[in-house]
Amino acid sequence: MERPLRILILEDLPSDAELMVYELRQAGIAHSSRRVADREPFAAALREDWPDLILSDFNLPNFDGMEALALAQATCPDTPFIFVSGAMGEEVAIDALKRGATDYVLKDRLSRLGPAVQRSLREAEERRERRQAEAALKASEERYRLLVKNLPGVVYKGYVDCAVDFIDEKVEELTRYSKSEFDTRTMKWNDILVEEDRQQFKAAFMRGLKESGSYIREYRIRRKDGEVIWIQDRGQIICGPDDRVDYVSGVFFDITERRRAEEALRESEARFASFMRHLPGTAVMRDFEGRYLFANETWERLRRRSRQGWEGKTLAEVWPSDMAAKYIEGDLQVITQGKPVQTIEEVPQEDGIHNWLVNKFPILDRDGRPALIGAVGIDITLRRRAEEALRESEQRLRFLTSQLLCAQERERKRISMELHDELGQSLAVLKLQIRAIERGLGEDQQDLREGCLDLLLYLDGVIDDIRRLSRDLSPSILEDLGLQSALKYLINEVSKHYTVNQAFEVEDLDQRFPVEGQIIIYRIFQECLTNIAKHAGATEVSAAVTEQNELITLMIEDNGAGFDPALVLARRSAGRGLGLAALDERARMLGGTLEIGSRPGAGTRVTCIIPVDRGRKVVGD
Repeated sequence: MERPLRILILEDLPSDAELMVYELRQAGIAHSSRRVADREPFAAALREDWPDLILSDFNLPNFDGMEALALAQATCPDTPFIFVSGAMGEEVAIDALKRGATDYVLKDRLSRLGPAVQRSLREAEERRERRQAEAALKASEERYRLLVKNLPGVVYKGYVDCAVDFIDEKVEELTRYSKSEFDTRTMKWNDILVEEDRQQFKAAFMRGLKESGSYIREYRIRRKDGEVIWIQDRGQIICGPDDRVDYVSGVFFDITERRRAEEALRESEARFASFMRHLPGTAVMRDFEGRYLFANETWERLRRRSRQGWEGKTLAEVWPSDMAAKYIEGDLQVITQGKPVQTIEEVPQEDGIHNWLVNKFPILDRDGRPALIGAVGIDITLRRRAEEALRESEQRLRFLTSQLLCAQERERKRISMELHDELGQSLAVLKLQIRAIERGLGEDQQDLREGCLDLLLYLDGVIDDIRRLSRDLSPSILEDLGLQSALKYLINEVSKHYTVNQAFEVEDLDQRFPVEGQIIIYRIFQECLTNIAKHAGATEVSAAVTEQNELITLMIEDNGAGFDPALVLARRSAGRGLGLAALDERARMLGGTLEIGSRPGAGTRVTCIIPVDRGRKVVGD
């Protein structure tokens, strides 16, 4: 329910004020009233924003009506102000209305008060609504201007003759021409169009007029400084009642950077396509559905398919079902793992089956998520054949090496036997003959007797050297007592000169390897101990034979001078460093590996690891 109208009555006579209230009630105006008769109460009521309407006498004892009107206009200008006076000339009334009074009513015609109040209230409401509408319009226009100002384009109103009106000043930044040149029609938009784009400029407009009433067109303009830029023109065609074009409204956008980026992208894509198409290998790109999006010429020649034969088709449509299944499996692996996958695929070609090395990889989108699948393949058939030939060559070389080592062992054994049986026996016979000569000498041949004794001692030394040389060439202890005893014999020989720590944890070492394998192991130990004696200058030597997980480990370590293994192995070409190479080759003959750990001043450790099942069969047998 609306509250009653609050009326402030400025009147010094209470009876006149009561008559005003009476007339208002007679007119059906619900209200409450306050009467004041002086300046201070009147000003206080205005400060309280109390009145909805002011009724004022014109002549007051201590206060002037015009002064009251000025005070009301300054404090609450929207509040209707009506003079109710006994005597008020026409000129005075007109002056009061000019100063802001809403109306005036003579006291001898108070019956006009009700209609005057109602009319003044209506007018006040209309003024308020009009001010609110104007304020809203002003705010809307301000928001529109702000929007236009911050829009990354130039808003325009144009006409069929290419004349344009611009709302904001950004047209000057866009064209380098002043806004006034377009506003005064000194310049028209077609004056700055690049000549080559005029036809498409008109065609886009006519197409928009016929079809949708709007258009989007891109063309070039030439700025005042001569620079050519690209414009995107988005507009709406406004027609009058007779269907003739009234005007167009739209926005110009500077898309020069975008067009340059697009052109650079097209050039980059063209270079990429040219590069990919002339790759010696295949290059393809598929989506996650397996549809081909790109394939280079090598792939097309391989598959005998033109662009129309593969573009947009799936793997199953391009490849045989069994091969397609393999490719799909590879694609899924790339998608799920999100990382490259390398496979070797067999592809039937005119001259037989070829091997292709294919690298599949995810192509990421701008957010770093897999979006497409790329695959690059190269024909490695010749390489595989070369690798196979190399492996066969290496196997033949290894076989030859093993045969040479075996032949070396046989020759050593033969020489050892000859030294032991032939030369050794001959020396023994010679010793017996010298001893017989010595015994047959008389007492007067003492000098000859001493010579024979010296010769016998010398022969004993020669026989010991022959036996040692025979034993080194072909250790009979290996055949007589077995591998484990032979290795311990070698260690015991070394212990005469060094502090030796030994650990033989394999009880049945002799049963793990054939005779040929035992000889190879013996030679590995012998070579290592010989190298220690010749080069290491060590004081301590450790030797161990252990077994773990079907692997026999032979380890020999010293605290000697050490060396750089890489440097020694690099001297093979000069005929040096072959001892290490021989050790490595012997380990390979047993199917094992040799590890050499050493550095200058830090000793040396040689570790040979031999699989038990492989060691039972020597390479070259």
